[in-house]
Amino acid sequence: MKINIERNSKTALYLQIKNQIKDMIYLKRLPLDYILPSERELAKTLHVNRSTVVKAYEELKAEGLIDSQIGKGTYIVFCDENTLKNKSPSFRKHLFWDEIYSKNSKNNHNDVISRIMDIGNNKIISFAGGIPSPDLFPKSEFQKVQIKLLKDEVENMFLHSPVTGYKELKKEIKNLMLNREVRISTNNIMITSGSQQGLDLIVRAFVNPNDIILVEEPTFFGAIQLFEALGAEIVAVPVDEYGIKVDALEYLINKLKPKFIYSIPNFQNPTGITMSLERRYELISIIEKYGIPIIEDDPYGELRYEGKDLPPLKALDKNDYVIYLSTFSKVISLGLRVGWIVAPERVINKLGSFKQLTDLHVNTLSQYMICEFLKQGCYENHIKKIKKEYTFKRDLMVNELEKNFTEIEFYKPQGGFYLWCKLPNNVDLNLLLKKSIKNKVNYIPGNFFYAKNKEKSNFIRLNFTYPKRKEIVTGIKQLRNSLDEITKKEM
Repeated sequence: MKINIERNSKTALYLQIKNQIKDMIYLKRLPLDYILPSERELAKTLHVNRSTVVKAYEELKAEGLIDSQIGKGTYIVFCDENTLKNKSPSFRKHLFWDEIYSKNSKNNHNDVISRIMDIGNNKIISFAGGIPSPDLFPKSEFQKVQIKLLKDEVENMFLHSPVTGYKELKKEIKNLMLNREVRISTNNIMITSGSQQGLDLIVRAFVNPNDIILVEEPTFFGAIQLFEALGAEIVAVPVDEYGIKVDALEYLINKLKPKFIYSIPNFQNPTGITMSLERRYELISIIEKYGIPIIEDDPYGELRYEGKDLPPLKALDKNDYVIYLSTFSKVISLGLRVGWIVAPERVINKLGSFKQLTDLHVNTLSQYMICEFLKQGCYENHIKKIKKEYTFKRDLMVNELEKNFTEIEFYKPQGGFYLWCKLPNNVDLNLLLKKSIKNKVNYIPGNFFYAKNKEKSNFIRLNFTYPKRKEIVTGIKQLRNSLDEITKKEM
């Protein structure tokens, strides 16, 4: 529907809109039941005030040409006698899509992940996303990788690959896992579109509606949303400074007989806590005692800034109770979308049957590029580089918080992406977030990291890897200003 606005015309803007729509109706360019743009949408398209479109639509309604209905929108109701005569008796009116969604999809899953991923379109300092610094992407190394691939592998890297992943990349991941003290074969590996797809495949393969999954409290909101979307019941297990509390875990296992345990042992999202070695051994002992498998999510394990490296749970797992997830998204690039699963071969084969129903295989070009990046020995140097910068950024954010706030408590992580900050109980976090966004600073409120979003949390999660150094300084000051502004209002 094309409307031309003449701003120099003596005819009012709303009449120009009304008359052109009216002409299109009479000329049958807009048929019966045609859905018009919403008032807000048309106003944006025509660069006019919404009230202008509202007035035009009101006049068209008064003349019996259009009507509005909740759930349907604004639509054409005028038709002449010939149209009525020729209208088929089987003619159906506008389809109400909302009425035919599946029962599960009618649940309003929060779009927090989509909003985080859309930060590139906003002029805002973002402490919200779990996103690596775009400034640290190894451009020159990947340029060399691309040149070599275009010379040697140009035919293969644009073809399909096996469902479980490109074999050469699986060999490189096998070596990578050996550095993490995990001995496996390539048959134990599946390449995925990031670790989120890996988690989705695992849950779809094993979890039935109403099955119980034990998770750390708090935990990654993407996992919470996925478990809830597939009908699982989430039960939270408290954590302390050493990781998941095994006494509470054992009590819940005895009481509830869960299907799975989900854990992030290294630099946990959102708290940044690292599970102690003793706690890891205790956890493995418990899952073997009760026969409960565990999903180990390890996207941040390479990003240790101080202290000693600890073996993943998978390295301590001698009887195949642990399914391990990791990704290159946090250390190289989100855009390449390459992660992996480590599991028993029979489990990998089962997951492969689910994977082929969705995307067949991970982007072949991305797999070849990361494989060559690993083969050329670039990965180790890149990890050293980003760890140095992220250590600086973490310490910078810590210093700025200490300088600007006396009322915020936080845990300084030994690695990872986040600071988990506790604000006073009397702070209205909803109001603080609105004010902060108005002041061009974004972050994630703590309530997203609790099952069913019911926990009244006085925490916020701040990411220090994505923003530039100057943005960290400016953003923390703006957060301070936002807190001061809402505090003054309450007084």
